[in-house]
Amino acid sequence: MEPWLPLLRHLLASPAPNAAAFSSSSNNSPSSAPPAAGLLRTLLSPVPTLPASEPTTVLFQTLPPLLQSQALSFLSSSAPLLDAIQIRSLASRVLSAPPGRYQFWVRQGARHLLDGLPDKDAPDVPWEFTEEFHEPPPWLKEEAARTRPVLPWLPLDCRSMMPSGVCSGADGVRLESLELEQDEFPAMQEVGRPPSPPAPPLGDSVVHRAQALQKEIELADSVLGAQQVAKDLHDLCLESGNAEAVLRLVQPWGADDDTVRVLLSHLVLEEDGMRGKGAALVLSSLVLPKLLGLQRAASSGLISAALDICKRHPAAALEAVLFPLVLRKEGLNVPQCDVLTRIVKDCMHPLHVTAFCHRLLSGEEEERRPVCMRQHRENIGGDLVWTESLFVLFNGILNQDIRLTPSTIEKLVSMIGRMAMKFRKSLKFGNFFLCFVSKCWHECKIHRLLLERAAETTDTFLTKAILVKLRPKS
Repeated sequence: MEPWLPLLRHLLASPAPNAAAFSSSSNNSPSSAPPAAGLLRTLLSPVPTLPASEPTTVLFQTLPPLLQSQALSFLSSSAPLLDAIQIRSLASRVLSAPPGRYQFWVRQGARHLLDGLPDKDAPDVPWEFTEEFHEPPPWLKEEAARTRPVLPWLPLDCRSMMPSGVCSGADGVRLESLELEQDEFPAMQEVGRPPSPPAPPLGDSVVHRAQALQKEIELADSVLGAQQVAKDLHDLCLESGNAEAVLRLVQPWGADDDTVRVLLSHLVLEEDGMRGKGAALVLSSLVLPKLLGLQRAASSGLISAALDICKRHPAAALEAVLFPLVLRKEGLNVPQCDVLTRIVKDCMHPLHVTAFCHRLLSGEEEERRPVCMRQHRENIGGDLVWTESLFVLFNGILNQDIRLTPSTIEKLVSMIGRMAMKFRKSLKFGNFFLCFVSKCWHECKIHRLLLERAAETTDTFLTKAILVKLRPKS
C-alpha cells in the first residue's frame, strides 16, 4: 500500500472535496500527470501479493467500502480529465459484479462516474441496484427476522397515506394505525366480507347461560346485582371465545340506564384473547344502542360512564360510536349531537377527528363501514343525512381548530353549494357556513365564487357576515 501514502496524505490535507483537491500537488511541474490520473492508474493496478486470478484482482477491490466510495467520488469530480477507457474499466468492474459484492454507495459512485462520460463512451450497465436505496441494511433485516414488531400495523398500505397535506400546508398521514381493525369484527360487518379468523360456535351450555344472564340483567335492581351480572357476563365472554355472539344473545342494551352505567364501569374486555376488540364490543353493545334511539337528553350517569370508556379507547369510540351514529338513516338529532360533541371534545385527539372527517366525507365505502351489532345494522346507512344537528357537530369540530384535509374541505364546499337552498333560513347552517369560511379561508379561496353564490342563497342575519368574509378588502 506504499503507493497510496503520498496521495492519501494529499487528499486528507486538502480542504477541497472535489476537483480542486487534484488541481494542486506538491509537484507543480506542468509536465507531471494530474493526481487524479495517478489515482485511477493505482486503483486499476493488480495486487502483487495475491495469486493470479481471472479476472485480475486490482487494488480498488482490496479497499474498505468507505474508501472505495470516496475514491470514486474524487474521480467523478475530475472525470473530464481522465482516460475514458480506464474510467469505463473501473466502473464496469463494480457495476457488473454479483449482488452483494459492493455496497450500495460504492455502486452509486460507479454509476455517477459513468455519468460523466459522453454517451458513446458509457457502457450499458443494469440499473437494478438503485432499488437497494429503499431497502433496510442487512443487519436490520436480520434483527427484524428475530424480533417481534413493536408496531405490528406497519408498514401502512397505500390507502393509509394522504397525497396532500392538512390545512396548514404540512404533509400529513391519515391515522389508519389509530383505527380499529374491522376484520376482527366478522359478525358485526356486512354480509359478504369473509370472517378472519372465524369465531367458534357457542355450545349449548353457553347459550343457556347467556339466556339466563339476559333475564338477570332485566331484573337487576341494585348496583351490587348489576356488578355481579357484569362479572358473570365478562367470564362468559372469555370462556366462550366468541364475545360478540354472547353479547348478541344477552342483549345488555335492553337494561335501564342505571344498569348500563354499572355494566360500562365493570365489563372490561381487555384480555389478550379479545385481540384488542373488547372496548368496541362493549361500546357497540351498550353505548351505541342507547344513543341510536335517543330522543331526549341522556342521563348524566350514563354519559359519564360512556365518556370514561371513550377516553380510554378513542379508536374504538371512533368506530363503534361516532361512525354508526353519524350514519344513522334518520339523521342526527339534537340529543345525539350533544353526546357526540362531548365525545369529540373530551375524548378524541385532534388527529383522530381529522381522520374521522376525512374518512366520513372523502373515504371509500369500505372506510365508512361502522362497527355495530347485527340487530342495529338496519338503523345505520351508508350515506350522510345532512341535518341541522350535523351542522352543529361540524361547527364544534371547526371551533376546536381541527385541521381538515384538502379533500375534506372540497367535499364540504360541494355540500354547502347543494344544501344552501334547503337550509337557506337555518341559523345552524349559517353558523357552520360562517365558521367554515373563517377557519378555512386560505383553502377556500379557490372556491370563492361557488361559496358566494351559496351565501347569496341564504336568508338570515348571518348572510352579510358570510359575504364579508368571502369578499375581503384588498
